[in-house]
Amino acid sequence: MKRYRAILFLMLAVFSLCIVLCGCADDPVPEDAAGGSSNESTGADYETTLFDTGFVHRIDIRISEEDWQDLLADPVEKTKYKVDIEIDGEEIKDVSFSTKGNSSLVFVAADPESSRYSFKVSFGKYVDGQTYHGLNKLNLNNSFRDATYLKEYFSYEMFRQVGVPAPLVSYVWLTVNGSDYGLYLAVEDESESFLDRAYDGNGVIYKPESKDLGLSVDMIDEIRENGLSMTSDPHGSDLVYRDDDPESYPDIFENAVTDAGEQDDRAVIAAIKCLSEGTDPGAYLDTDEIVRYYAAHNFVLNYDSYTGAMLHNLVLVESDGRLALVPWDYNLSFGAFVPGIGDDVLEDATALLNRGIDSPLIGASEDSRPMWRWIVNDDAYRRAYHAALNDLAAGYFESGEFDREFNDMYEMLLPYVEKDPTAFYSAEEYETGCEVLRQFCERRAESVRLQLDGALAPCSEDQLEQDRVDASDLNIVDMGAAVF
Repeated sequence: MKRYRAILFLMLAVFSLCIVLCGCADDPVPEDAAGGSSNESTGADYETTLFDTGFVHRIDIRISEEDWQDLLADPVEKTKYKVDIEIDGEEIKDVSFSTKGNSSLVFVAADPESSRYSFKVSFGKYVDGQTYHGLNKLNLNNSFRDATYLKEYFSYEMFRQVGVPAPLVSYVWLTVNGSDYGLYLAVEDESESFLDRAYDGNGVIYKPESKDLGLSVDMIDEIRENGLSMTSDPHGSDLVYRDDDPESYPDIFENAVTDAGEQDDRAVIAAIKCLSEGTDPGAYLDTDEIVRYYAAHNFVLNYDSYTGAMLHNLVLVESDGRLALVPWDYNLSFGAFVPGIGDDVLEDATALLNRGIDSPLIGASEDSRPMWRWIVNDDAYRRAYHAALNDLAAGYFESGEFDREFNDMYEMLLPYVEKDPTAFYSAEEYETGCEVLRQFCERRAESVRLQLDGALAPCSEDQLEQDRVDASDLNIVDMGAAVF
């Protein structure tokens, strides 16, 4: 009996020790001398912390006054500063902080009345392995050209509705050294942590970008006077096959976001070649994901992208030798960006809202956009694309889910918009813009339904005016638009 009691005592002691050790493993790790974050060991739970969309989070950037003034003096330089950041009361020391963006950055920099820049936070630049609950980089978007603050939020939600990985988003009240700076959209960066979350870390991310799209502050006055002129000479960002030499595609391979090897680059070229030669795309493309990508993308009408004249915001993921597409940068969705066409297009909300689901291109031809061409020119893939659009229209809009979510987000953001000290738009413009966005989305779903059911032609040039959903009472510019 004594022996059994001794054994029982030993088992209880071991069990108690295990509890203590397990409890210690969950405790925050103290910051080291280098200023490491206390959440390095918490795992990738940022989806349920910062990206909980049920409330507006709080982020404070703590930066030296000298560095802050240097940033404001030359924001286009995108200098990286070492700062401390507090997220919902949790402090992370020694992170990288800089401005970000292209046109949104340059246009704000050229405006003497605004310093509302978008920002990028990199948690591991100065402290190896440091993350925020598994997140390596965070974008703080300023809602440039978006009176609703909601266009990116709902665009990404529609991609999720059709099953396409999209960056996580939430809203934050941003302060700098304790002073209010405004309502921002927090966006998960499409880099290593996104790849881990959405693709189990398996693959490479590329962000093709035409070299001709760079803007400078000196160009702004000319653009405002003469409009935006597109003279793009792509070197791979159009995904048109040239040859098998990676150097022929600098738009792609000079813009790899994550580590890529020769095998990855060859897989990308093989996929581009298959688009040119018309061979079975299933061997080189994640056809299901790309088809669903275009269902959401063409619904939200984002022409600051591959389906417009601008050859950027097309994010490629190469995984296991096949390419997929994921969304990026949708603040100018819902018809708010149609460069080179004229203001008359923005004024014709009916034409934009009823844009044919099988003719989504503006400012580009099918031959110059082979990543879209293979879908619309193959009966099986076109049917799959229509099925995904049907799922989006029925499951999100006709079910009433969109309207319920829109009401919740609108009400949650309104008090913050009203007190936003750097806002591009007033609270009244926010309310007007939101109502236009709501109506635009719901009527766009109605138009898509008519096109799927055959009551409205799916190609814009074949549509009859009397068959279209009327949107003549909507002003696209009220949502915020790129008007040059």
